Amino acid sequence: MRAIKNLFVLVIIVAMLVGVGAVALRVMRGKPSGVEEIKQGIVMASSVSSYVYAAKVGNKVILFDAGADPDGKPIDALLGWLHAGRGDITDVFFSHGHGDHTAGAAGLRNVHMRLGAGDIALAEKKVPPEAFAGKAFTTVMSFPAVTAGDPLTGAATIEVGDAPAGKDGKDGKDAKKVVKAFPIPGHTAGSYAFLYDGVLFVGDAMIFKQGRLDPAIKLFDAHPDENKAAIRQLQKQIENEEIDIICTGHGGCTPKGLGRNQLIDLVARL
Repeated sequence: MRAIKNLFVLVIIVAMLVGVGAVALRVMRGKPSGVEEIKQGIVMASSVSSYVYAAKVGNKVILFDAGADPDGKPIDALLGWLHAGRGDITDVFFSHGHGDHTAGAAGLRNVHMRLGAGDIALAEKKVPPEAFAGKAFTTVMSFPAVTAGDPLTGAATIEVGDAPAGKDGKDGKDAKKVVKAFPIPGHTAGSYAFLYDGVLFVGDAMIFKQGRLDPAIKLFDAHPDENKAAIRQLQKQIENEEIDIICTGHGGCTPKGLGRNQLIDLVARL
């Protein structure tokens, strides 16, 4: 009988600790880090280790992932740094459909929500994350469902902003800035990488830690082999592109000028 009582007490204590941890995480997601500039016009901030990236394109703003905070406080911090408001956001490019990358978009209106078609149901919470750790984290954080009205299928080039990039065309006319989208199904079925102005945003396909790129964290990755194959394929997809910096969903970005070399090193270690 005493053993049963002790077990019951232990269960209660564990439940209380889990509850306290859940509350702490929910509070912390609304406390973004300081804003850092990656390169001119492109900035980043994070909360609970999930990064949000924003780029000023003319008088408009585009986002790469939206973070874990349903109130979008990391987004607001980035907008403040860029001297912009939520009404200036035209596009959100989601690397994948997990809640710690989509939640911040719940409060955005009249914005193109661009997400791989394979992750639409995931973002809408019609299916749970596949990895156990992802399921647990999603349950604890209670992320809102987000609907992406602009699904991506295959590679794409998308014009963004309202300012020209310069007289780049053969006819001498101004060419608009673009985001290039590359499918990298692996971490999730609808995972994408996005290239803008020499910066490659890869979501959770990779993590930057201890000065180098590594594959997705195994605890949160249900398909590590498929993800490694996607990374190898991405290297081929971008072989003719300018890659200055690589930015990840967790861990931030590689040093400026080392993006491609870091990717080459990662692929050699896969």
